[in-house]
Amino acid sequence: MREGLTKPRYVLILVSCIFLAVILLISFKVVSYGFIPSDDAMRHVAKVISGKDWVDILILRPEITMDSHVGWHKVLEFIHKTIGFDKDGLVVFSVTFLFFLFFLPPIFFLERPEAWLITFLIIVIANFALIFRIFLGRPFIFTMVVVIVLSYLWPHFKKKPIHWPCAIILTILIALATWIHCLWYMFALPVLCFFLAREWRAGVVVSLCTVIGVGVGMIMTGHPIQFFYQTLGLFFRILSEQTLVRQLVGEFKPFNGDVIVVFVVFGMLAWRALRNSWDVKVICTPVFILAVVSWALGFVNVRTWLDWGIPALCVWMALEFEDYLKSSMDCLSMKRVWITLAVACVLFLATTSDYNSRWTSSKSVRYLSSENPEHKNWLPGKGGIIYSNSMYVFYQTFYANPHADWRYMLGFEPAMMPPKDLAIFRNIQLDYYSAKAYEPWVKKMKPEDRMILTGIGRPSIKELEWNLTVVGTWVGRLPRK
Repeated sequence: MREGLTKPRYVLILVSCIFLAVILLISFKVVSYGFIPSDDAMRHVAKVISGKDWVDILILRPEITMDSHVGWHKVLEFIHKTIGFDKDGLVVFSVTFLFFLFFLPPIFFLERPEAWLITFLIIVIANFALIFRIFLGRPFIFTMVVVIVLSYLWPHFKKKPIHWPCAIILTILIALATWIHCLWYMFALPVLCFFLAREWRAGVVVSLCTVIGVGVGMIMTGHPIQFFYQTLGLFFRILSEQTLVRQLVGEFKPFNGDVIVVFVVFGMLAWRALRNSWDVKVICTPVFILAVVSWALGFVNVRTWLDWGIPALCVWMALEFEDYLKSSMDCLSMKRVWITLAVACVLFLATTSDYNSRWTSSKSVRYLSSENPEHKNWLPGKGGIIYSNSMYVFYQTFYANPHADWRYMLGFEPAMMPPKDLAIFRNIQLDYYSAKAYEPWVKKMKPEDRMILTGIGRPSIKELEWNLTVVGTWVGRLPRK
């Protein structure tokens, strides 16, 4: 129970109102720039608008037979059909809804929700890229929300008897995360951290919630066995693929240790020691251990740190700030309102600043569109295939042409390509995108196919005729007789 519920509550109400207001204002300000995430949010929206299965959109290896993000596409489809949002409206919904969802849990779990705002202000200043990801409108953000809720709920699982409401909430959230986002197997990571922290009882409860939740989530997809084998198979295929680091997309690459954030953590530990309130239990909790383990795994794959470590770290920091705020000022002190207001204002300015065009860069993107007469002849014919050197060609072109009657060789994950074509693409990357490396694809091309290359000068592939259809994007086709 929160402090002061038997006293006048206007301070609590004001703090909560400021908390909610700054979340809404930040999200509205960001989308007011015309911001559109440049990757998966576009393909999720286009998939729903198109009404097609992935096999009708991408050239896939035989093992890929179903949608891995069934739940998220069902949510977007519901919004599309009931509210009538078009593709731009669905992108705005994706960004604002998931951002709001990410920020919301602390208001239910923290006695001092301003501690969450303080935490994020520090993270924004330390490394804005960590926060930028929660504006990408992608379903992994829902999984991050589950990590946050788990980080707050777990103390209830230490006690006897089992706190059934919390266990049921966690199980439902894990089921939804499995249905919405396909990385269900990664829930093994927080489970492991409970046992590393020697929280045996809580670890068992969380394990049971995870197993039941994942099972229910798989059933919700409609094809649980197929979903299990496809997602797990893709995971092992990505791990076993022999690639150089430079061939990977940015979020699959290792990181450099995020040194500034590490300094922040050490600074907070030193701050606790200087206050003569040091307790080894501060760093022996499953939440802190999850952050540390995820940070260490970031040297292999940065997404582990971003999607699992950062939510856990933020909860740990917020609890540290809450502990200090509770000991330094009364729950009903007006100082809380002024501190919350000041932090909220600075957080708003720091987050919504268009530094380095981070929010407006998407406005300068020009899409290839079949509705543009100048583009139409240079886009694929009916049943054609687009060969490309970048996944961004797929994201942008599919988003602009969701109903087009062509398919893409390179989509949102290279490991989903047919093995022979994946080998060709990896060789293209290995050979630094030389003209010779494209020869196997050029030989496969038919008159209705196109080669679309971006981020380079005029291609020197002489077998094709080329057109700079939009700025920075070359479209090649077989010469017309």
